Amino acid sequence: MRAILIDWLVEVHMKFRLVPDTMYLCVNIIDRYLSVVQIPRQKLQLVGVTALLVACKYEELFPMEVKDCVYITDRAYTKDEVVMMEAHIAKKLKFRLSAPTAFQFLQRMLVITGSGRDVRNLANYYSERMLQEYSAIRFRPSLVAVASISLAMNNPDLSSREKSKHLCVGDILRPGIPEMLLQYTRYSAAEICDVAKVIARKVAEHTKTYSRKDLLAVKKKFESSRYSNASINFANPEASHLHLPMDE
Repeated sequence: MRAILIDWLVEVHMKFRLVPDTMYLCVNIIDRYLSVVQIPRQKLQLVGVTALLVACKYEELFPMEVKDCVYITDRAYTKDEVVMMEAHIAKKLKFRLSAPTAFQFLQRMLVITGSGRDVRNLANYYSERMLQEYSAIRFRPSLVAVASISLAMNNPDLSSREKSKHLCVGDILRPGIPEMLLQYTRYSAAEICDVAKVIARKVAEHTKTYSRKDLLAVKKKFESSRYSNASINFANPEASHLHLPMDE
């Protein structure tokens, strides 16, 4: 159910043209709230759309309004229910609503490495794809970010010019995790590769519902030329390019 909810929220996020920070914070709020409160299935969409509303108030210049939440859920909930859920989320999270997300770390690392457009879009695709995966909650946001960038820099379909920019040592092209990222993050290569293997495996798969329906909102989003057609123009990431073998 979590994956279905987030897939739908990605579509809502695109419809309202919200900034990426909003989506990441929304998922963070959902996960923290659901870790302390048991919610019946029929109220899960209410939690999701209200978390998006809260995230908008932090990140957007022109945030969604309560009436937008009612509209986007096809009037499944009333304005009063949205307002009450907002108050309940704030109370249960003790008003600690902001949090560091993978997107924030990702943007910082992309600036430091001077990454080009294709690397940026690939890394953002890998990172956003992991929002749907419950198994990724156990990873630190900064570790997801550095693993996503490492996979993007080593994508086999990336241009030679872009690869040489990040992976050359002297005049020799050496695929792997750039030394700059290891020094800056202080993560070990093994830590990064462990997360990279999970990301590579999940990106290669399609998240499915119990009825085997594919959840493709993130993939379709990154099919756009705005994002370098990252989900269709590039090969799936491979952790083997980071010099540690993939899980069997």
